[in-house]
Amino acid sequence: MNRKKIMARLYGMSTLIIVVIVFLIFTVACSANGTNFIKPSNLSTILNQASFLVILGVGQALVLLTGGIDLSVGSLMAFVTVFWGEWLMKSSDMPFMVAVVLILLSGGVVGLLNGLMITKLKIPPFIATFATMYACRGLGWIYLRNRVLYSLDESFRWISTGKLFKIDQFLVKAPMLVAVLCLLIAWYVLRKTNAGRKIYFTGSNETAARFSGINTDRVKIAVYIASGVIAAFAGLMYVGKLNACEPGLGTDSNFEAITVALIGGFTMSGGYGNIWGVAGGAIVVYTIQSGMNSLKMPGQLHDLISGALIILAVFINQELVNRRMRLENDIRDERVKKD
Repeated sequence: MNRKKIMARLYGMSTLIIVVIVFLIFTVACSANGTNFIKPSNLSTILNQASFLVILGVGQALVLLTGGIDLSVGSLMAFVTVFWGEWLMKSSDMPFMVAVVLILLSGGVVGLLNGLMITKLKIPPFIATFATMYACRGLGWIYLRNRVLYSLDESFRWISTGKLFKIDQFLVKAPMLVAVLCLLIAWYVLRKTNAGRKIYFTGSNETAARFSGINTDRVKIAVYIASGVIAAFAGLMYVGKLNACEPGLGTDSNFEAITVALIGGFTMSGGYGNIWGVAGGAIVVYTIQSGMNSLKMPGQLHDLISGALIILAVFINQELVNRRMRLENDIRDERVKKD
């Protein structure tokens, strides 16, 4: 029993183990190339870039917990920021906070539509959100055509570019703080509230959850609304960083968000995962990208190796998660037998 508990805890650290392995690989590779990969300035850049993906990953993780998937997040980011983007510009007479509120509300409306299609029309999550992905992207291009909205309000951009403080060469920026706050809120909701328990229960066994009195449709709709709002907020972060709103924003963001959540220990079947793993998943993704850049690899080779390493990271983490789940089931069964 004690050995199984220790192994289960070790497997529970799978994301951290992968982060360490990836850092070691690139530290050694870059050292052989005469580059210091773990210098404070580079670590600061990795964490800052990963912070943007952490926010998207949190929304995707909530959806995965219910056994769903949301492919629309990247297109949603582009559409809502393009639609209300003119009010984010320096030249706008409207306070940028009005646009921020409308963008978040619009993200929630798109999430609501996803949730209703999945629960009321019984359309599989993959198909429903796949259709929304194309619809949002198309609406963005139709609305803005070939234009790009640039030169956004500097006060608004602080949330994406603001500098908080510096320790030696390690610069702590606003996105890092935003990502931590987002993780803390999600952790509190999932672990300390009734709503969080309903989300886990719905994903682990929807039929049992329904028979226990949980309105699983309502839980799923709420989760997709949350995913839409979080994606809209991530869109605000991204356009603030780019200083522009354009329909091509977030083309790969939906797949990156899923990758981050899976590396972070969440499963496609639902009902399992620790929200803090999302941070580890985002760090792994951007560490690989930074490592490829530091090694100055050609673009095609960069994509090939990055893809292979991400697949390997997801595979290893999912295998360790499955082993932990089996051990936890064994421990639970042994306790029942003793009682």
